[in-house]
Amino acid sequence: MSYQVIARKYRPQVFDDVVGQRLVTDTLKNAIQTDRVAHGYIFSGARGVGKTSTARILAKSLNCVQGPTLTPCGECPSCVEIAAGNSVDVLEIDAASNRGIDEIRELRETVRYLPARDRYKVFIIDEVHMLTTEAFNALLKTLEEPPPRSLFILATTEPHKLPATVLSRCQHFAFRLLDYGEIFARLEQVCRAESVEADEGSLAAVTLAAEGSLRDALSLLDQVMAACGTKLEETKVRQMLGVVPLELLRAVTEAIHAADAPRVLEMVDRLSSEGYELTHFAGEYVRFVRNLMVARSCGAESPLLQVPGDERQALAELAQLFGEEDLTRFFQILLRTEGELRYSLEPRFHLEMGLLKLVHARRLVPLESLLSEFRGLPQTGKPGSGAPRPPAPSNAPAASPARKPEAEPPRRLAPAPPEEPSATAAPVSAAPPADDRLASIKAALFEQKKLLSSCLDHLSGWRFENGEVRFLFAKDASFFADLLRSREQLDTLRSVCGQVLGQAVKICVTLDEGNGAPVAAGPKARDRAERDPAVEAFRKRFDCIMADVKDLSQE
Repeated sequence: MSYQVIARKYRPQVFDDVVGQRLVTDTLKNAIQTDRVAHGYIFSGARGVGKTSTARILAKSLNCVQGPTLTPCGECPSCVEIAAGNSVDVLEIDAASNRGIDEIRELRETVRYLPARDRYKVFIIDEVHMLTTEAFNALLKTLEEPPPRSLFILATTEPHKLPATVLSRCQHFAFRLLDYGEIFARLEQVCRAESVEADEGSLAAVTLAAEGSLRDALSLLDQVMAACGTKLEETKVRQMLGVVPLELLRAVTEAIHAADAPRVLEMVDRLSSEGYELTHFAGEYVRFVRNLMVARSCGAESPLLQVPGDERQALAELAQLFGEEDLTRFFQILLRTEGELRYSLEPRFHLEMGLLKLVHARRLVPLESLLSEFRGLPQTGKPGSGAPRPPAPSNAPAASPARKPEAEPPRRLAPAPPEEPSATAAPVSAAPPADDRLASIKAALFEQKKLLSSCLDHLSGWRFENGEVRFLFAKDASFFADLLRSREQLDTLRSVCGQVLGQAVKICVTLDEGNGAPVAAGPKARDRAERDPAVEAFRKRFDCIMADVKDLSQE
């Protein structure tokens, strides 16, 4: 066959032709210019990002008749044979099919001889991670002390499988996935060179389907050119590649916004009946929601958006339907759903469940908002509104900025219980609300748990003595005292107080009668709990019953 596929026809021939790997190519060019070429390199990265092509270019630059040079001529026998893969002094070995110790022993024998014609004898070992342990061990000594005028280039898609002994003997270059703009620009160049008319939507579909691999993008372009001829049509290109139409992605998103569960399920049925791969749809929808999140956070003109220009405005309008918190929650759910689909025997059921989670996700209410309802506190923001959270305090304010009560009664200072005088006794700190230490504790808590910081706003007093921090609450603030008494909250409170006060402390949360004396534990704790308005609010909101009551007022 005389036809040469596009991926081979437009393969890079010099360093400047390599797309998206500027850091790697600049380093190799500097090494050639300064005569600091190493004897061993590891090129790692995903498929189709330029590892083998760069290895060939490096071999041509060293062995060209005009070299060593940064721009091999491409016409001398050495350049032509290296590009064709049949050079006598540049050996390309597929480690997937030559992975045993016998093949490596044969390679070691070959290394002993000087190049037949060129300056360097270059060994390009592709998929090197496929070598056996014995083969790696046989290669180690040669990699560490290779004969003069020999060069090893090891290419792999899974560098974590290489032994540390191999990694330490070579220079490692990681090739990255190409971004949307780099692949799109390269496809435009190829279309112009091939006299193919392609609109932005068609090339965008090919670019996204390639998932960062330029070789995959060129192969897909070759395929759609064979189907469409010299003019690419977006509809036909999307059908060829199995790409989900953008209208369907938008329709699913609008149904989620409307909380229309039946419509969402109908969309999944349509995807299944029209033959779309559900795992592929999940991946595309993850990218779509990611673009919505970028449009919501950074604006429609952000270069981070990986979409054609004519879709940016539609994305921006759709993104305004959701808050940043909603889109972040959607993104997490979809990533989990996509992972489940990869190994599921019933992908449709998993996709339906994942999309239904999105439908109901906006009904979730932050715990802070629920607690605010129970005590009549102003909410920090409506769920799903995307309202920004209050900034962290900068100068340790006396009260947490998470909420600001309309009217706060004056706080009583709880006096310390009488004790025998002692020369070493720590002074009792019945601190006023403006006490710097209490303000510092609130500020530190606000950074970690805003709810805990807001609970301390309801203190009637506090004291710090003999390594113990005692927080006092009035009887009508018992709800906040109960919140602080859980093990998790006490651990956090103990850690923060210890950091602020500069020593390990014990935490005690008690109620007082108005004169600073703790409330005695009564036998009718359940009756008090049943009359508590906060408990009643919880019961009504969550349709639950009170199973057990434990009085912690003296703990």
